[in-house]
Amino acid sequence: MKNILLSISLVLSTLTFAQDSLNNTRSNNDIKEKYDPLSKPNTYQNSDNPNYWKNKMPNKAYWQQDVYYNIKATIDEETDIITATEKLTYTNNSPDELDVVYFHLYQNAFQPDSYLEELQFQNGNKPKYGKYESKKLGTTIDNISIDGSNVITEIDNTILKVYLPKTLKPNMSITFDIAFKTYFDSGDLRRRMTIFNSWGFKHYNGVHWYPRICVYDAKFGWTKDQHLGKEFYGNFGGFDVELDFASDFVVGATGFLLNRDEVLPKELREKLDIKNFKDKEWNSQPSIITAYKKGERKIWKFHAENVHDFSFTADPTYRIGEAWWKDKVCYSLAQEPHSSRWQNAAEYAAKIIQVFSEDFGNYTYHKMIVADARSGMEYPMLTLDSGEDPGYRGLLVHEIGHNWFFGQVGNNETYRALLDEGFTQFLTAWGLIKIDGEFIIENKPDDSYKAKFKKPTKAIDSRVYNAYIKDATKYEDPVIATHSDCFNGALSHGGGYRHVYYKTASMLYNLQYVLGDKLFLDAMKHYFNTWKMAHPYTEDFRNTIIQYTKVDLNWFFDQWLESTKRIDYSVKVKENTVTFNRKSRMQMPIDFTVLAKNGESHSYHIPNNWFIKETSAKILPKWHGWDLIHPEYSIEINIPSGIKEVIIDPTNRLADAYMPDNSSKYNTTYSLDDKLWKYPDWKNYEIKYRPDIWWNNYDGLKLGLNLNGGYMNHHHLFDATFWINTAITQDSPHYHNSLKNVHHENIENPDDFDQYSYRIDYNTNLDKITLNTRLKLKTQFLAGLHYNKISLTKSAKNGNNKLSVDFISLYRTNSGYMLNNSWDLRKMNNRIDITLEHKYKYINGSGTLKIFVQSSSLASEYDYNKISFSAKNNKEVEKLKISTRAFVQIGAGTNWAEESKLGLAGANNEEMMSSKFTRADGLIASDYKSYRYNTNHFHSSGGLNLRGYSGYFAPEFNEDGSIKSFDYNGTSGASLNTEIDFTYYLPYTIRENNITSYVFADAGIITSDNLTRENYKDAFSDLRADAGIGFTYTLRNFGPLETVNPLVIRFDMPLFLNRAPASDNELLEMRWLVGINKAF
Repeated sequence: MKNILLSISLVLSTLTFAQDSLNNTRSNNDIKEKYDPLSKPNTYQNSDNPNYWKNKMPNKAYWQQDVYYNIKATIDEETDIITATEKLTYTNNSPDELDVVYFHLYQNAFQPDSYLEELQFQNGNKPKYGKYESKKLGTTIDNISIDGSNVITEIDNTILKVYLPKTLKPNMSITFDIAFKTYFDSGDLRRRMTIFNSWGFKHYNGVHWYPRICVYDAKFGWTKDQHLGKEFYGNFGGFDVELDFASDFVVGATGFLLNRDEVLPKELREKLDIKNFKDKEWNSQPSIITAYKKGERKIWKFHAENVHDFSFTADPTYRIGEAWWKDKVCYSLAQEPHSSRWQNAAEYAAKIIQVFSEDFGNYTYHKMIVADARSGMEYPMLTLDSGEDPGYRGLLVHEIGHNWFFGQVGNNETYRALLDEGFTQFLTAWGLIKIDGEFIIENKPDDSYKAKFKKPTKAIDSRVYNAYIKDATKYEDPVIATHSDCFNGALSHGGGYRHVYYKTASMLYNLQYVLGDKLFLDAMKHYFNTWKMAHPYTEDFRNTIIQYTKVDLNWFFDQWLESTKRIDYSVKVKENTVTFNRKSRMQMPIDFTVLAKNGESHSYHIPNNWFIKETSAKILPKWHGWDLIHPEYSIEINIPSGIKEVIIDPTNRLADAYMPDNSSKYNTTYSLDDKLWKYPDWKNYEIKYRPDIWWNNYDGLKLGLNLNGGYMNHHHLFDATFWINTAITQDSPHYHNSLKNVHHENIENPDDFDQYSYRIDYNTNLDKITLNTRLKLKTQFLAGLHYNKISLTKSAKNGNNKLSVDFISLYRTNSGYMLNNSWDLRKMNNRIDITLEHKYKYINGSGTLKIFVQSSSLASEYDYNKISFSAKNNKEVEKLKISTRAFVQIGAGTNWAEESKLGLAGANNEEMMSSKFTRADGLIASDYKSYRYNTNHFHSSGGLNLRGYSGYFAPEFNEDGSIKSFDYNGTSGASLNTEIDFTYYLPYTIRENNITSYVFADAGIITSDNLTRENYKDAFSDLRADAGIGFTYTLRNFGPLETVNPLVIRFDMPLFLNRAPASDNELLEMRWLVGINKAF
């Protein structure tokens, strides 16, 4: 009996020891192996790992789960399939018992019937899938087992649910054995796991390629978001991965390369060195260092710890650069044809590692790879990049910066992308400034004009403030504490999602402004070190900063993270009284500088609460106000010589949504309008000037000056041009000494041209009254016409709907400019126009619906009304682009303005006044534009748009053969226009020269009769139709001028007319016409 009890005791002791062994594997690892993240076995859970969460808990209640992946994968270069086995050890450190676990299968997003496809459909897109995607082959599970037994699973697109055979209790581990396949493919959906042709070689970016267990955390439990193409979230732990490639591939990946001497021996490494290719011609064919031999393989073995993901990139054309900072090695992997402009990539990466390590916290890992991979994405120890020096510098800084916020501070990106994307966008500007200086490094333009006028761009503006202020000034910046997939259901960076980058980065610079430089930087370092290799949420960030600084910043974070409030201050000076006004709801402390009349400068600081930052400025009484409380603050400042100017925040960190009034002298710049593209200046109201020269047959050479300006393309925009009309070359190059003799025989009164012309446009927002509403004013005297217009336009927030109300007055004083005489002189044509427009998108198509109402108004000498409806639609079918336009107008009136009637072939005279090419006889020969008894050769789009009848009187005849009416214009009508663009099928040599081609058909009816119930069936003319083929040439290259709008020149051949003029021999014959811009 005693022996039996002893035996039972021994068995129980053994079981207890075994149980303790399972629960305390880390303790055993401590005994067996010293922490070493660069070699096997996995020592992530060791007590001597300074990065393991249990050894540096952010708070006493904190916990997170542990993972250890052992993956062996073969990448088949013939099929582009990864075949792999995965052994995953998962440790439950939570206080909860788990009966199920979940895995991400990210590549399943890119296939039919996925959640991502549904999102694409809702945005009007129809994805095109590759050969595997179309068969729903993303990541497939061949087998999954625990302790040799298969388990029950359930898949919902990108999420795999696994039912555990036994409950996983706290402090217990479980091991999964998984056999899977992942398929590389190349559909048109934006994805990070890519394959592409690299000068005849295959290039692989292997990311999100293995079944990855979801994070189970204290906030959500299982975080099982469907993948919609944006962000990710993973558990920290260890990885041992073997990648089996064809022997010619050069592979870079997360982790330490264990068998370097085997796969990358010294002799091969020397041949692959990027310096050997410093003179390689850009984009020229790469050399072959290791010849491809089918069946010859290399297995690349990597070991990584303290990471939450594993990725790789592979390409036979990769050439290797190397640089060091302390014990950190930086590699560049450049495709050989790009090597000449990637020579400094490794060295630049090392500088980035140095800056961020010194300023925000030391880089944990031993290496960093920057890879030339046609991408822009971050992974632990690996960034997939693109471009060339110096253009790629911002991308390298950003993606490497992610290894601080994403790689080491592993927030839940999917839930709150601001904590990694926004923080990294802040680092992007920070790093560029620290390494390259205040301005972005750019190649010097080859063009002398650009070299003279192009201005440098500040890194902080380019990477942070330009984008934020652009939307904040319009009240369009979103609440950034938003799920990354919930920004209005938009794709990519749309719907406000981009502000998880820019608004967050602006927030951090404004936090620096609030706290002062030193306290801010110390607080950021503390946050990084506290949450390194852990999973913070936004509340953890703000609490960590507040607890460290001991400053109540809840008011700050509430405003920036949880609201759409914005900063907007102004300043005014009267004698020695300085008055600040808070025009919007966000409160901030105020730094300002007073410039004295004697040239001295005085700095002041106004706190907005009890906290006063470290500053050399004079501290003034606090301004404690918010929302409607205390919107104004005045202070007497004694400056003996007097105040010249007061400037709010000369450092330009305060993200004020309207900067011009941040100076008592109103921040304004004056510059030549050089027509080079540049960001709007968020710090100043801009006024630009340029010469404006034009010519027409009647004015001759028009010498003018253009002034235009505004703030951020949103506030107080104006565009004004004033011309002196010289009559030089009035109609021909033959002119004499006296301007009076510069005449042409076809001009009846050549001296009656207008001595001057002008055009003034002004428009601004009415945001203080209602958002998305604009007031527009226009006045002009051009080509003998006085034109005045007042408009109110209200748009939906998404821009899909717009209502416009226009008050228009037209008064012509000179008929010498007219292309025809269809415009009475000195008669007021006053009108109210109301337009309702709706834009829509659907799968592979888009369109615009428009209802247009016009009515004669007060003081008009005409009496007419019309209502029209148009529906324009564009759709792609295979490679054809099909455009259609349906148009209907019903008009009534006793006295119509001839210039405003409906055109049969195209635009009426009023519409032609909107284009410099058609408002007066000039560049387009008047013979081409006049009306006659056969068709002519110029078409201006508009009206019914029956282009084949351009210039034709279109007579209707009575039964006796007499002319009943001329239907070149009318008051009511309907038409259908169609174009089928087949440019895709043209030879590339044609397409690359900006030439498009299409077939077209137009058909319509018209009348000048007032329609009634009795006559509407008989009032319209017989149907007219045309059909033919057309071409367009788009002139985009205007030399160094980058912002000149493209000019589209159209050549149409309406070969068929169903009601051809009597002078034409056949219905089908050669006809041609030219036009400016597309027909519709």
